[in-house]
Amino acid sequence: MSPTVTALVAVVLYYVGAALFKRAGAGMPPLHGSRPGLLLRTVLRDPIWLTGLFVFTIGMELQIVAFAELPLGIAQPLFASTLLVLLWTGTAFFGEWLTVREWCGLGLFALSTLLVWASVRPEQAGIGSLPPLSPLLATTAAAVLVSVALFVLNGLCPAGRHARPSTGVAYGLASGIALGAGEVAIKGLAIVNAEQGTGPHLLATPYPYLIGLTVPVGLAQAMIAMQRCRMVVCISVCTIAAKTYLLLAGTLLYGGDWPEDPLWGVLRIGAAALAVGAVLLFPRYEPELPDDSGAGPGRSSSPITSRAVSISGRVPPR
Repeated sequence: MSPTVTALVAVVLYYVGAALFKRAGAGMPPLHGSRPGLLLRTVLRDPIWLTGLFVFTIGMELQIVAFAELPLGIAQPLFASTLLVLLWTGTAFFGEWLTVREWCGLGLFALSTLLVWASVRPEQAGIGSLPPLSPLLATTAAAVLVSVALFVLNGLCPAGRHARPSTGVAYGLASGIALGAGEVAIKGLAIVNAEQGTGPHLLATPYPYLIGLTVPVGLAQAMIAMQRCRMVVCISVCTIAAKTYLLLAGTLLYGGDWPEDPLWGVLRIGAAALAVGAVLLFPRYEPELPDDSGAGPGRSSSPITSRAVSISGRVPPR
């Protein structure tokens, strides 16, 4: 299997795993990041969730194979292009939708991806080299701290019957940064594997442990997000954040294919700016619903209506 096909299959499996996580979450009690023990026991007892984890893990292993042969400037557009699979899954199987602003945000990210692809110079493309330990640990620690802080701050937002339901942008951003840090560690593991082969020596490197720290944090946050919000929004934002972090932090740490010509480098910088703009375009709250009960605009007249919005992702007919 070519590295290009391997990369595409890897991320498709990620989205299939996300769909299984979404399906499993609909039958679970509400999950909370403040109770990690209960969250872990709940998901590990669910066969659908475990199936999703199995599919996700296969995708992660294929991503290691792809990273061993693909520079980041080529891998990032390949990974981002499979976002169409997520959109199809969310609309076809979960009845979700996207607003005009959200489509515009995805359009900006598509343009960002094209700029990354256009900036690749074949004569400079390389898989990179392993970085010193200190900057690797520093960037990973910063990513985890920012991810957790975003998640906690989002949890402090007003909740209850009269609160406007969130679209999941903050959740997606938090989980995306953590998963992006995990993908940066996967890139390092792929380089070690390409240079030294598979074996117990991989456990002497920091990469398996960084993956074991960042990926569970990102998955837990994504799981809570999909239980409360539309998957097409929270996982789209998660993808934008993860792939942008992978491109920037991965290039900073591993080098390999940053364009030497400043004009081509501007394309990479512009791509990152467009990705940030794409996230900013996504609205933080769901569209307001007309209220027939006198509770006020945009507020549900019953807890059942609010529950339907947060779990299924579809605004129920009024």
